Amino acid sequence: MDVYLVPIAADRFETYYEAPDDDEPVASAEGLGLAGRWRVSLHRQLKEAEQSRHQVAPEVPKTLLGRMQARSLRWIAERMAEQRLLWRLRTADAATLHVASDMDPQAAEHLMRAAMKRDAERHVRLLAVHSIALILSAPVALVPGPNVLGYLFTFTVVGHFLSWRGARRGVSLVPWQVVPNADLADLRRAFVLGAADRHRVIQDVADRLHLPKLARFVERMAAAGA
Repeated sequence: MDVYLVPIAADRFETYYEAPDDDEPVASAEGLGLAGRWRVSLHRQLKEAEQSRHQVAPEVPKTLLGRMQARSLRWIAERMAEQRLLWRLRTADAATLHVASDMDPQAAEHLMRAAMKRDAERHVRLLAVHSIALILSAPVALVPGPNVLGYLFTFTVVGHFLSWRGARRGVSLVPWQVVPNADLADLRRAFVLGAADRHRVIQDVADRLHLPKLARFVERMAAAGA
């Protein structure tokens, strides 16, 4: 698998992994029990939420409950995109870390491993908190209609558990090959440019790397850290 140590400022970096679009068909709920139907329903709604992330003007539900559910599922879809790297590391046999060509490879690998160690510690803490929240939200499942809290906390518990396992494995078990990348060096230099030129370079680098979702990630992370 290919992982990128992406500059989000002249001196700040984030690991980035872009998974191929999930074209797995949604299973049928026919003949399944309550738990099976719930999983199929959640899977279908998450796929719809993931697709809506990339729509310029997604359809807005008409009811308050529908809007709450859509907002929650979009939030879940965003978190899915952020955690795919760690989830994928649970089963990866090896990984390639692409780093800016003007960086020291050993220093870049150290940054990556330190970030994953912090991720493992953060996700195990959040796993404990969200597990308690899931237990406390159980009575809501008896209320008719979409169980928004159930969707939310079930996802976060499972997500934090998978992320914790992936981060631990990425630090200690997965063999990494560090490869210099000139496009990432161009991206790093873009942060000394004005806003318009910086946006153009970010988009150009994403196109050159054939990573269609990279520009959005870089812009969002750069804005969050500003």
